[in-house]
Amino acid sequence: MLTGKKLEKKVYRHHTGWIGHLKEVGYDKLMAQRPEKAMTLAVNGMLPNNTLGRKALTRLRCYAGAEHKNAAQKPVEYKF
Repeated sequence: MLTGKKLEKKVYRHHTGWIGHLKEVGYDKLMAQRPEKAMTLAVNGMLPNNTLGRKALTRLRCYAGAEHKNAAQKPVEYKF
């Protein structure tokens, strides 16, 4: 949740690698189209910019809705 007018004013930018190709998308459009990408970018900004932060970001799983494929584990007891 953003306070104030951040939803209209906040912009994410990325560069394609070509000269003059700086792409930007508004936060309101990003939340409407890809909310999991917006959450990933927010978490990425909170992590340290080193190998530990990059490794931690690979373990992050974000989903747009409440449904996901990660179910709880069901361990089976083995008797020796």
